[in-house]
Amino acid sequence: MRQGIAKLHAGMCALVLVAAPLSTWAQTTAKPAQTPAPASTNAADNVTDVTVFLKKKSSIPEQNMRIDTRKASSCGFIGSDGTSEYVADYIRDMTGSYDLNDPNSFSETSPLGDASRESTNIAASPGGSEDSANADSERDGCTDTDRRFAAGRAYILRKDKTIYQAFDFFDQKKYPEALAMFKTAYNKIGYEDAAFYIARMYLEGLGTPKSPKDAIFWFRKVAEQPINMRRPHPFDPKNPDYMETRAEATMTLAKIYLTGFGVPRDPKEALKWFEKAASIGFIPASKIVGDIYYYGNGVPKDLNKAYKNYSEAAKYGYAPAQYAVGQILEYGEGAIKADPNTALGWFREAAKAKHPGAMYKIAVAYDSGEGVAADPQKALVFYKEAAVGGNPDAQNAIGTYFYQGGLLPKDDVAARQWFEVAARNGQADAAFNLAVMYTKGEGGPKDLVKAYVWFMAARVHGHENATAALKSIQSQLTDAEKAEVAKLFAPKS
Repeated sequence: MRQGIAKLHAGMCALVLVAAPLSTWAQTTAKPAQTPAPASTNAADNVTDVTVFLKKKSSIPEQNMRIDTRKASSCGFIGSDGTSEYVADYIRDMTGSYDLNDPNSFSETSPLGDASRESTNIAASPGGSEDSANADSERDGCTDTDRRFAAGRAYILRKDKTIYQAFDFFDQKKYPEALAMFKTAYNKIGYEDAAFYIARMYLEGLGTPKSPKDAIFWFRKVAEQPINMRRPHPFDPKNPDYMETRAEATMTLAKIYLTGFGVPRDPKEALKWFEKAASIGFIPASKIVGDIYYYGNGVPKDLNKAYKNYSEAAKYGYAPAQYAVGQILEYGEGAIKADPNTALGWFREAAKAKHPGAMYKIAVAYDSGEGVAADPQKALVFYKEAAVGGNPDAQNAIGTYFYQGGLLPKDDVAARQWFEVAARNGQADAAFNLAVMYTKGEGGPKDLVKAYVWFMAARVHGHENATAALKSIQSQLTDAEKAEVAKLFAPKS
């Protein structure tokens, strides 16, 4: 927090890796004739790929420092709508401007802002009395004592340099000194950034032995602030991964318990913290909560709760949640009836954010003429966008376009490349198609061993013709090739 320069500290990405298998969490892309399958390698939909990002401002301009309402006695200087985080105009009024009729306008130099003065001779307004002043203040939830208390804290806050010194030590990698100074800063002022960095340092073992227990203690100091004392974090669909300090602490706690990072794995405790993150306005957490209920991770499956959480995140413009709602509505599921038109609308919304799965769904709609007028050219455009974005079904589709020729020139080399990309992403048709090309020597050298490997992969992923293809190609293998295949599939010692 120095000189108004926003600093991003991103050092925890490798620490809290979600151990649940991909199939536990992933929303998937599905072919038009299928219901959503529970497995995908698309990172855009995959909760397990969410790591702890320190995407937060670690510095603020001095002129923007304001009084922390949580430290301002019972009144907290919260407006009637509960939206004020700090005394809105305290620093602004440092110039001496003071509106006696505004209960939230004061400064250190104003009568009600000087904690060293008595209030016995203060009138509420010309012609007013002290009693009427206090009565008006109490109706607003704030007393003169509250204002003096907050003014005193503001004075200390403006003069304090401990948080600046702590970040200086941290940036210089003087971690023991940084840890000590962060603790000093927290004890003196109560900075949530200080508590967060103390937790982070215990979690990573920076300047201190690793201690998940101590990390949890300090993360909770940030995460357990009363919800009604803070404005919900504004969500920006263009920057969905941004987290304020409190949201990041809450999400980190959730992931610690989800993975069992230094503590017993506890999906229910993880769910509690994910739900708390959602309640303070971190919209991606609602999608995660939906996934937990959809797949029954540590809790009974509950489609209605999953759909409710997906819908909550979707309405704020979070593309993965919009895609999840579309998947459920496309064919219907449980008590939720199919509504293909509404599903297509949600896919369109998610596609605006370049969601690969949603773009694939739009491509299929234009390709098949379902819900829209058929338009092969538009379909190809969306297939390309989805394929480049990493959608395996779209990658297989592009491979097919190159293999067959037509809207794209026939190009076996390109087809083989796209089939391999999709096959490595777990697409069954692509694995089968790649095996066929190896069998025939299309787009590259003939290789029956690799053909066998990819037919086997296709069978693992459920391709209906893979078993028959394996029997056919096995009869074509030489003894040397059979030995190579046996070596490839031999159990690891």
